[in-house]
Amino acid sequence: MNHLTRALLASTLFLSSAAFAQDAEMNMNIQVDDSDMPSANIQVKGMGPDGETQGVDMKVQAGGARVGVEMNVQGGETRSSERVERHERHERRERREEPRYEEPQAMPARAPAYEPAFRDCGTGEDSGCTTRRDGQFAMDAETFSGVMKSLKSTANELTREEMAEKMFRRNYLTAKQFGQVLDLFKNELTRLDVAKNAAPHVVNPQHALGFSSKWKNSLTGDEYVEVMTAQ
Repeated sequence: MNHLTRALLASTLFLSSAAFAQDAEMNMNIQVDDSDMPSANIQVKGMGPDGETQGVDMKVQAGGARVGVEMNVQGGETRSSERVERHERHERRERREEPRYEEPQAMPARAPAYEPAFRDCGTGEDSGCTTRRDGQFAMDAETFSGVMKSLKSTANELTREEMAEKMFRRNYLTAKQFGQVLDLFKNELTRLDVAKNAAPHVVNPQHALGFSSKWKNSLTGDEYVEVMTAQ
């Protein structure tokens, strides 16, 4: 039994109850075709307040999603109406998802860091110019030229040492650039301090071991070698 049939039966039961309560006579004929589509013919007769006979003749026809109603009131006009009902049926289905095995996808290999075939670091042919340390290249020619000009323009060697320390906290340099910086300091102890501060940023420290000859004091020269060997 579909929802239209149930609605029609409920309506007729309601009318029959109302007719009984009002002491009225009611005739009802309900039919259902092969498509489970109901139709009904309902006649209600009773006495009015002035003793006259009153009645209602109502025909209900349901088909598909439509319900047609035709009502004839004794002593009045015939009224018809049509109501369209749309019912959406939602069927709940339990979906059982089978576990899917997905083959692990190989992660694409990272391309090696690009190393330019040639860089100008302001030191001529310099193998350290295309070498990285901590992922960083040494200063290019323009940057290194600016650093050297700044250091040379400072007359006081202690002030120059402080300036060099600040510059090499961020900038990297090749062994050749490193050697030119060391030549700016005449005092061997000051030169050693500069070497200690800049050594962690020399991209090819093994090429700077020969600079120990810049120290006349062998003890200071040996200490320099230990510093560079530890890099």
